[in-house]
Formats: sequence, C-alpha cells, structure tokens
Amino acid sequence: MVSETTVAGYIAFFENLTPSDLGRFEEIFAPDAVFRDPFNEAQGIDAVRRVFEKMFEDVDGHSFKVSDHAVAGDRAYLNWEFTLTPKGKTEVWPIKGMSRIQFRADGKATAHIDFYDAAGQIYEKIPVIGAVLRAMRRRIAA
Repeated sequence: MVSETTVAGYIAFFENLTPSDLGRFEEIFAPDAVFRDPFNEAQGIDAVRRVFEKMFEDVDGHSFKVSDHAVAGDRAYLNWEFTLTPKGKTEVWPIKGMSRIQFRADGKATAHIDFYDAAGQIYEKIPVIGAVLRAMRRRIAA
C-alpha cells in the first residue's frame, strides 16, 4: 500500500518540476518505470526523462497543479491541470487530465499513465488540424 506521504512527495515533485530536477528521476521512478500519455510511451528512467526534456524544449512556460487525488492499494489517482505556453507563442493552453501512478513497496513509481483529451485540448488549437477536428466534432455530436 502506498502512503499518503509518498503520494504527496510525488505530487510536490511534479508541481515544482524544472529542467534542473530531471537528474532526480532516480529518486522518483523505478529503473524500469513506464510513462504513457496520448503522445508518448517510454520505458526506463532515461526514456522517461527524455519525454520531459522534450517537453521543456517545446514550451516557454508551464505549470502543473493537482486539484485532488485518491489512493487505492499501490496506486494513486491524480486529477490535474497542466498549463503550457508553446515555444514562440503567447497563448496559454490549459490541459485537464488524470494520472494513474503505480508504486512499488519502496515508494518508487513503476508506472505513470496520463489520460486526457488530446484532440479537444491540443489538436483543436492547431490551425488546419483544429478546423477539421472541430468540423468533425460538430458533425457527429448529438
């Protein structure tokens, strides 16, 4: 069973994440940890770190805030909002989602899986793709 203290530390790590913290992933993740979101699937600390290195390369600003969480056995579920400013842009993009984190007995994460609506919250903001997706959404909506 994962402790509330472990989950609180995990949340604090990601809410305060900066590029200089990427070297601390060994403190947070098990060596064979998996990270998955709508754009990435990475296994192993180095691969997970590369996902976040790329994120920092692609954004001029970001913030991550967990609004609430639940713990069940060796898992934690986080509801969050991630805001980002794409590189070279001024518009802030809010992304709301949920993560399922699985922990091993020593408190290190073995899996971090993010769930969010990539089409509605990201793709629709891209000029040509967004117009097509919005039209499709209108066409199939009830």
